[in-house]
Amino acid sequence: LPRFYRLRQHRVMMAGEFPPELKAVFRAYEVQGNAWGLPAETRGDWAAGLDVPVARSAADLAGVDYLFYVGSAQSFDPRAQKVARAFVAILRAAGVSFAILGPREPTTGECVRRLGNELLFAELADALLATFDEFGVRRVVTCDPHAYNALRNEYAGRGAGWGVLHHTQLIARLMAEGRITAGRRFERIAFHDPCYLGRHNGEFAAPRRVLAQVAVDTPLEFALHGRRSMCCGAGGGRMWMEESLGTRINQLRCEQALELTPTVVATACPYCSLMLDDGLKALGADGRVAIRDVAELVAEALQP
Repeated sequence: LPRFYRLRQHRVMMAGEFPPELKAVFRAYEVQGNAWGLPAETRGDWAAGLDVPVARSAADLAGVDYLFYVGSAQSFDPRAQKVARAFVAILRAAGVSFAILGPREPTTGECVRRLGNELLFAELADALLATFDEFGVRRVVTCDPHAYNALRNEYAGRGAGWGVLHHTQLIARLMAEGRITAGRRFERIAFHDPCYLGRHNGEFAAPRRVLAQVAVDTPLEFALHGRRSMCCGAGGGRMWMEESLGTRINQLRCEQALELTPTVVATACPYCSLMLDDGLKALGADGRVAIRDVAELVAEALQP
């Protein structure tokens, strides 16, 4: 791990020094496996009415193309749930077979690792590995770049034997193969790079290839984009902490977006969507600009 992670681990685990609001976050992960503290058995409730296949055993995953790893944000946050539902519509339109684990889906624990609680991360990681082994997981797709990064990189040294795609990568592939077609419906789209998709994993092209298919004009770029892109303010566990110095990061990023006069700011991360939504509201600009996930734009533009 990088030096800053190790320093944070020392402060949290050895010195017991961390912001007081994190005590409730760590407890929520210990008890329910998510920072929201909502019942783990309700992880699949977002899919009510969609007839989404829920794997009960390894046999249920043996014949499907992908395990759709939903993640905590899209399982529990009402705004993020809309992205999961849009992605399901895309998978169905493309004829991709998939299943979710529903109440059996474990957390990746990446947030508590970023916050310095390595012991709790190790416990959560062991639980995820045991569940994935039980279900014989081999191919995973997720809409959450934080989960994508953890499953792709942080579990690689723990015996993980699966391949993982971000949803923009799969959507771009499905478009290239002609399995889905989308109309050009949206004007003045600006794309915000999620940190754990772009800077941490080098995936800048896939979301832009997708957006080029649904945009009427050339998508707009932030002054800080690609490898120089700026965080939305949620990374490193900051989603669960208050900011007390300077301008809030999400508001600063939204100010940068407004300079482009977009109608839509697209992103590809549930945490980015939540933070940018809040940033626009704080600036009084939420009525002028929409924050949309790439999957939402594609689902809306799908053509038969």
